[in-house]
Amino acid sequence: MADDEFADELEPLFDYSRVQPPVIPLDDADDDDDKDAVPPKKGKTSHDPVVPEKKKTDVKPVPVVDIDDEDDWLPPPPKVSTDAHKSIDEDSTLKKLRLCFIHLCRLKKQELQDLFKTVEESEKSEICDSPKSSMDDTSEKTSKPAERPKILISIQDKSEKKPVRVYRDDKFERIFKMYAEKLGCDQNKIVLSFDGDKISPSETPDILGMEDGDMIEVHVKSS
Repeated sequence: MADDEFADELEPLFDYSRVQPPVIPLDDADDDDDKDAVPPKKGKTSHDPVVPEKKKTDVKPVPVVDIDDEDDWLPPPPKVSTDAHKSIDEDSTLKKLRLCFIHLCRLKKQELQDLFKTVEESEKSEICDSPKSSMDDTSEKTSKPAERPKILISIQDKSEKKPVRVYRDDKFERIFKMYAEKLGCDQNKIVLSFDGDKISPSETPDILGMEDGDMIEVHVKSS
């Protein structure tokens, strides 16, 4: 009896029939009954607008490309050659030269404009002053006679040699008359000579080309 009680106490430790899950029979008839027993769903009580479902359109599938490296799809950066750097430097230099040229042209244009303005003003002032200056010139000419140049020559006769200052455009007729009165003879008997050539009463020192210091000889014709 004691052995039976000890076996009853150890039975729960080794008998797992009590803890096995119940077996659910899979019968189609029972499934139909269960479907009929499902109560109908209640209508929605919310006031959210019903959005109609969009109709499916024929969408072509997009081919998927496998990319191993994430950076492979980026194009490589452009290589800047030394020629490009040179062209950039040349462009900047040309731009500076162009700006300098434009600045010089503007300065030159301004200088020319100032010069033209000065010339115009001077011409206007000359035009205004020209009548007055011309009147002054004419008055000076009328008031002051023109100066006649003179020449210093020597006259040699039998008795003496005398220096005489005469006008270069004055005729020798005066000298003929002066010596005729001095010698008390006719004017036709007086003979004047220069460098061995006879002098006419109508000639002048300029005609003979005489200079300061030249000498005239006086002779009297014998009767």
